[in-house]
Amino acid sequence: MQRLQGATLSLWSSFTPVPQYAFATLNLKQLKQRMKSVGSIRKITKAMKMVAASKMKQDVQRLENGKHFGIRSIQDLFANETYLQKKQLTFKINKTLLVPITSDKGLCGGINSSIIRETRTVVRQNRNAYKLFLIGEKSLGALQRAFPELLTQAITAIQTPINFINSSSIAHQIQLNVTDDVDQISIIFNQFKNVVQQIVKRVDLLNRKNFIAQFRLVTKYDTAEPEKEFVQNYMYEYYVATAFYHAMLNSLASETSSRMNAMENASKNAGEMLDKLTLEYNKVRQAKITVELCEIISGASAV
Repeated sequence: MQRLQGATLSLWSSFTPVPQYAFATLNLKQLKQRMKSVGSIRKITKAMKMVAASKMKQDVQRLENGKHFGIRSIQDLFANETYLQKKQLTFKINKTLLVPITSDKGLCGGINSSIIRETRTVVRQNRNAYKLFLIGEKSLGALQRAFPELLTQAITAIQTPINFINSSSIAHQIQLNVTDDVDQISIIFNQFKNVVQQIVKRVDLLNRKNFIAQFRLVTKYDTAEPEKEFVQNYMYEYYVATAFYHAMLNSLASETSSRMNAMENASKNAGEMLDKLTLEYNKVRQAKITVELCEIISGASAV
């Protein structure tokens, strides 16, 4: 009888780790599910990285082909005009139309937040001295609520790849929003330096009235045909369109390169997380096996 009681006590002691066994089983299921989720995310980010790398190569090539098209041609014309330099015209800037250029999609690092941050910093210096014309869904979502009274118009869902026709259409739409109280247009965009570096740049453009005031003093390139009134307006359209074409090319190349880097970092982080989860999974599984072995040994010794 005494022996039977001891065997009963031994069997009871062997069943005490059962809650730990159930806990380990629960952890195994959770870890396995999380490992599957992280693995799926890793596959997606790797695919997005390859797509972004392919697009980036094309966008950088377009930037290389078009970055010198018309850039500073009008500014160089003014700079080389002797009579215009003697006059040294200066214009008082009371109000500026800010045009921040962001992307329509996310998952591209901090390039959109840097543009939005720069725009907010500039506007908060003197809120009454600025108006906003937004390009891109990200700038609209971030600045529409903060500065509703300054927003004139926004353009989203721009067709890519960017060409001069699209940029000219955007530039023309912006010019329609330049009222008489606006003295200059300022473009804020990401300038593409290399694959890992993009810097925020601001380019200031004259309004039509101030541009024509300067262009009337140009005599070196004056021609009889076409008439000067036509040339003035044509040159101003060309002056604004080329600036926006250059800014859009840089912004798109910066977006795709930043997205490629962001997806590469996301894939790397997912891989590290998957390694840690695998290690934890192996630890829990080993603990489960150890508990089962202890139960078997305890049961055998009790018998």
